[in-house]
Amino acid sequence: MKRVWYEDYSSLKVGAFPQDYSPLGEYHWLELEGETGRWKATTVHHSWRGNPSWIVTTEDGRRVLELATVRQRAVPMLITGEDWDDLTLNTKLRLLTTRGEFGVVFRYTTSRHYYALWYSYGCLKLIARCDGGIKTLAQVEVDFDCDQYYDVKLIAKGTRFEACVGRYRLEAVDSSYQRGKVGFAGTHPVRFGPLEVWMEPQVWQACRQRQEAESERERKKRDAYPQPRLWKVIDTPGFGAGKSIRFGDLNGDGRKEILLAQNIRRMRGDNFSEISCLTAIDLDGNVLWQFGEPNPDNALVTNDLPVQIHDLDQDGRQEVIFCKDFRIHVVDGATGKLQYQSSTPMAPAHQGSRMPEDQYDRICGDSLYFCDLSGAGRDQDILIKDRYNNVWAYTWDLKPIWHHQGNCGHYPMACDIDQDGKDEILIGYTLLDHDGSVLWSLEIGDHADGVAVGKFSGGLEWQLIIAASDEGMYWVDQSGRILKHWNIGHSQTATIAQFAGAGQGLQVATVTFWGNPGIIILFDAEGNLLRRKELIAPRGTALSPVNWDGSGKELLLISGHHSEGGMIDSDFDRVVVFPDDGHPFLCCEPADLTGDARDEILLWDQHSIWIYTQDRPGPQPCYRPLRQPDYNMSNYRAQISLPR
Repeated sequence: MKRVWYEDYSSLKVGAFPQDYSPLGEYHWLELEGETGRWKATTVHHSWRGNPSWIVTTEDGRRVLELATVRQRAVPMLITGEDWDDLTLNTKLRLLTTRGEFGVVFRYTTSRHYYALWYSYGCLKLIARCDGGIKTLAQVEVDFDCDQYYDVKLIAKGTRFEACVGRYRLEAVDSSYQRGKVGFAGTHPVRFGPLEVWMEPQVWQACRQRQEAESERERKKRDAYPQPRLWKVIDTPGFGAGKSIRFGDLNGDGRKEILLAQNIRRMRGDNFSEISCLTAIDLDGNVLWQFGEPNPDNALVTNDLPVQIHDLDQDGRQEVIFCKDFRIHVVDGATGKLQYQSSTPMAPAHQGSRMPEDQYDRICGDSLYFCDLSGAGRDQDILIKDRYNNVWAYTWDLKPIWHHQGNCGHYPMACDIDQDGKDEILIGYTLLDHDGSVLWSLEIGDHADGVAVGKFSGGLEWQLIIAASDEGMYWVDQSGRILKHWNIGHSQTATIAQFAGAGQGLQVATVTFWGNPGIIILFDAEGNLLRRKELIAPRGTALSPVNWDGSGKELLLISGHHSEGGMIDSDFDRVVVFPDDGHPFLCCEPADLTGDARDEILLWDQHSIWIYTQDRPGPQPCYRPLRQPDYNMSNYRAQISLPR
């Protein structure tokens, strides 16, 4: 036997394991303060804020790893190692409470797919987890106490498993997972001693050869794609922003300009954030105008902001529409000068079990969406939301039309489904007619993080695809009948594009966040699961579609980080990587800024924006996907990129 892994925590500082349990990770790439060594915390939940899950401490002069809290929602995990198959694992554990759950994880593929040697309230088990289901493979009643360490030995060989904890022994057979990482998990206090992994030399060698072959395959793919070339660097001193950016031709010069929004949080969490500063810049970094006072402390955002760029009055010049000071402002895109304004809607009395939003008499505004409710043939009507509960419709000149109250989710999408020349609106789990009347509504539970409407299967039937937070992913027909439901964890977004290449139809990608973050899942257009992989835990990603090489095979942008980010193809291979040149990677967004139909990639933080283009020319003709308009941007919109 060959010892292939040993961990005694000597590389980790005594103290709390680095963590961030805030919503910033939904679409920001944060670098955690502190060293995590070879370990990765792969789960996160907003209810954990206030104290860390894991600490490194000492006992009898040696370092130990402790799960130092009680978690009621989600399961804290620390994972290490490589994709091993047959192994022998040794460690020690000390129960700090016998009234709890914890154990050793092995053949870990995602935080929802693994085996574990699991202690649960006086019972020792071998279990297999798959999404929300847990299968007990073997179990025995045990009598442990809290004052001593128990030797743990775990053997995985093919489909057979053996485990010993102290004098207790378990055996099981299962074929769910062939290989994976190892680690610790639990919901109650426990301490783990040093961890070591042993493998037969020939098994270890075969494992290394498999990993080298996978790396070589990915390298060959990467050689076939353009790689990023730095095009522009724009400094944003004092007025930089997080994931609150808008694009539009503000000054009428035929090029896109950039609008950055800062915000101030008020009252509670992010439900009542208000825009504090807007800064319009061109692609050379010149400031066109500024509204409000900049403050870099107000850069980051964990919600939508009610600001868009649109030619609202159809005069050929773009306006900026935004909410501030309980008013809807419409200002000239080139100068920022006020054209007209109106008060935001009065906040109705709260109903239902969702978070109340009537602490102010008027709403602050959460997001803006433009659609065609009047049959004018253009997206000139305005939808304005509060955070979760209400949506109002207005005409382009800010005259109210109707109001709807319900489980509105984060961001709507409108299409003329019944072909009457006027849009219907999918908002949350409800389909509204153009006049605000309810056509149907689904009782699903959690709020919708992203919704998409389209004829994605290539036929005549409309499909409604919903990323439903903790409820997973739904496929619904235009009459409100649920066609498919996948319980895949907290589904954060829906991204629809031609990821497998021309002629292969459309695919639907999503990524998980709360609870089990960073699992990317790919479906076909009908909702059949194609593959899944945990690439980026414990972070989320906007998972944007990128027309990178112009071939018609789009990529998925996961982040701008030089070693962990980049773009992946439909096999989840990282085929485009960003250089290690000091660029920011807090936020990322694709946009065609050079006019050749291929996307540039903007990477930015509070201080600067770096823009990358391709290092080689594109094909002629170049693929030009049809996408949602820039005037309906949102951190929560479904991202749709279709062949024309």
